[in-house]
Amino acid sequence: MKNNHKNITAVFILLFSFAGFGLKAQTPINLHTAINTALENNRNLKNEKLKSEYSKALIKSANDIPQTGVTFDYGQINSAYNDMKFGVSQNIAFPTVYKKQKNVYTEEWKKSLLNVSLKEYELKKAVSLTFYNILYWKEKEKLLNEILKLYTDFSDKANLRLKAGESNILEKTTASSQKSAIEIQLKQLQQELAVLKIQFQWLLNTETDFIPEDSKSFANSLNEKLADHPLLKIWEQQKNISTEQIALEKAKMLPGLQLAYNLNSFKGLGPDDKLYNATPQFHSAQVGVSLPIFSGGQKARIEAAKVAQSVAESELKNAEFNLQNQLKKAREIYQSNLEIVSKYESSDLKNADVITETAKRQFIGGEINYLEFVILVNQAVQLKNNYTDAVWKLNQSAIELEYLTLNP
Repeated sequence: MKNNHKNITAVFILLFSFAGFGLKAQTPINLHTAINTALENNRNLKNEKLKSEYSKALIKSANDIPQTGVTFDYGQINSAYNDMKFGVSQNIAFPTVYKKQKNVYTEEWKKSLLNVSLKEYELKKAVSLTFYNILYWKEKEKLLNEILKLYTDFSDKANLRLKAGESNILEKTTASSQKSAIEIQLKQLQQELAVLKIQFQWLLNTETDFIPEDSKSFANSLNEKLADHPLLKIWEQQKNISTEQIALEKAKMLPGLQLAYNLNSFKGLGPDDKLYNATPQFHSAQVGVSLPIFSGGQKARIEAAKVAQSVAESELKNAEFNLQNQLKKAREIYQSNLEIVSKYESSDLKNADVITETAKRQFIGGEINYLEFVILVNQAVQLKNNYTDAVWKLNQSAIELEYLTLNP
């Protein structure tokens, strides 16, 4: 592979500067600032960050100890007299369970951070695509306006030639039709621009009416490590979660602990030949364990957690394969588009200018008629239009390549 994909240069090339669209005053913005604005304001990204905060807060719930039991007994507990008994009991899981539960929540929080990272890269890609789509349509608009001016001028000349008897009605009608067709295309294009402008403002989530600045070139070094891509890191992290989940389910097979404390009263003559009133003064404690004798359900959860781990491993391999395939295609497409744009810039664009100027000169000099002029101008326009399309495709492929290599 040539060094073209090592250092993307001559990308996002727009030949002409342009005025803002719409009547409202607009603020120019470059791509870097647009991306930073979106990262700061975008609603979807903020929502993803809130999810991460939720996952972080959930870690503290790992030590989820059951409610404490409090009992009170009254009646003939120890003798024919009425006695009282106060009891406090507490069941807890084996301490290892709480540690493993905290590990699971911690790994899930780490995954939520990776989800934020992935959302950021997706947002950068969306902003970049919309940014250069607007520039693409603005360049189309400029080209159409130039053509419209050309056809308007020559439509006026066709009217004068018709009045002077130097041409026929066909020339005038053709000129008028060409002008009308361009005006319709301009209206359709402006509708597309309006939609893109709304999308751009939504991505940035700002009241400021930003408009992309013209970008002559863009250069950035590429990171060739797909392993750094957030999508792969997410599935790698899912494997870690599954590992901790297996450890948690296994820990739940450990015996639970039971603790209890009782305070009793006794009324009457005790075995020590003392007479006791009904005041509670006798203490006792209880320690026990709960054993997982019927553990079929828990063993099934352990096996299910192992299956979930296998799923995560499979998803990771699939994601690696798919991203590698996408990267390979993106490189090939980018390289092809770069060569096409280079060809247009080295020869075809110059030819378009020569065709246009020659056709204008010959038409004014009466060497060609209007229909011949239209054919020649359309050839030149098609070359410029094809070049604009080629630059747009190059932009798209460059953005895709940079997204895959974490440089959007």
